[in-house]
Amino acid sequence: MRNVNVYPINKIPELYFLGRDVSDAEKKSFRTLFWNGSGFEVHFKGRELWALIEGGFETLEPWLVVFLNGRINSRQMITKGKQWICLARGFDDSYETDIRVMKDSQPMADDPEHFIKIHKLALTKGGSFSKLPEHKMKIEFVGDSITTGEGLAGAVDDMAWIGCHMSFCKTYAYQTAEKLDADFRVVSQGGFGIVSAWNNNPYYVIPPEYENVCSIPKGKLYEKLGGYQKYDFSKWKSDFVIINLGTNDRGGFYFEPWTDPDTGKVYKMNLDENGKPCASDGAKITEGTKKFLYVVRKNNPAAKIIWATGMMYIPEVMGFIYEGISQFKNETGDKNVFTLEFDSMDCETNEEDKGSRQHPGPKTHRLAAEKLSMVIKSLYSTEKV
Repeated sequence: MRNVNVYPINKIPELYFLGRDVSDAEKKSFRTLFWNGSGFEVHFKGRELWALIEGGFETLEPWLVVFLNGRINSRQMITKGKQWICLARGFDDSYETDIRVMKDSQPMADDPEHFIKIHKLALTKGGSFSKLPEHKMKIEFVGDSITTGEGLAGAVDDMAWIGCHMSFCKTYAYQTAEKLDADFRVVSQGGFGIVSAWNNNPYYVIPPEYENVCSIPKGKLYEKLGGYQKYDFSKWKSDFVIINLGTNDRGGFYFEPWTDPDTGKVYKMNLDENGKPCASDGAKITEGTKKFLYVVRKNNPAAKIIWATGMMYIPEVMGFIYEGISQFKNETGDKNVFTLEFDSMDCETNEEDKGSRQHPGPKTHRLAAEKLSMVIKSLYSTEKV
């Protein structure tokens, strides 16, 4: 790395940061990429662009993806410690290049030492940054492994639960944002549900985490980074909030009970004598759905909310989710809450259509993005789309 000027990440006014961040982020000497889809974007003129990136983990490494002029140029695991990574080299410095650097894997609830920080950029001397054009809208995506992109970077028979098999940049969410020229935020965690995780753990659920910056990984590191801070929704006002939750709540009905190691209490989503979800546990999903909508609406008063289901077929619980949505709308009179059912991954008939770990593959995500972007267009102001 020669003949470059080095810029602290927060001393580049033309840089646009992607994703949720702490309230005093501009005062720090680094930016933390908390969620999948977090990162930065810049337009630059110059032959080379580098980034000083710091990574950490114990068991589940973070992954980063680099886009050049809208196309994926590289995807790589970030190792422990600080390292200069070349983002672009050999470019014609007479024209502008767009670069987007983005965390492609989710925060890891099972690895509280997992993180990525961006410290500095280095640009060829004589090069320059320029201001980015504004996006047409803002969309927040809230979900589980589907929104995380689990299975989109692995072969069909790959079944290991590891970061390299997760790829947010290939999801319906990222594709939708690209189709609509939308800025976006993401809150997603594989295995998490509305009221129950896939394994009946009632603490691995999204609603209690939603109002924090990023508090899913528990421990001193994320507390120090500011992940437990309340997120300031007023700084970035969503036009749409897309919720894709419920798949893991279904899983709890078919998985063995989970025992809290601290209290010894046993948790289980139960089936009745007919093999259907028992009414009391179904009611938990209904109530959880309704309560979560109250939280989302409180923090996004002007947004249209779309609750999407269907990429992984969950017939046992969809009725309970829809009932919760209906109750919320009846209690509030809110006319800006909608439902959408995506095509199921059953449409994947060819090997190249499928994802790993029995998750939706490229075809299902593409179809979902097409459907969701059309629905958003139909709901949004025609002057802005």
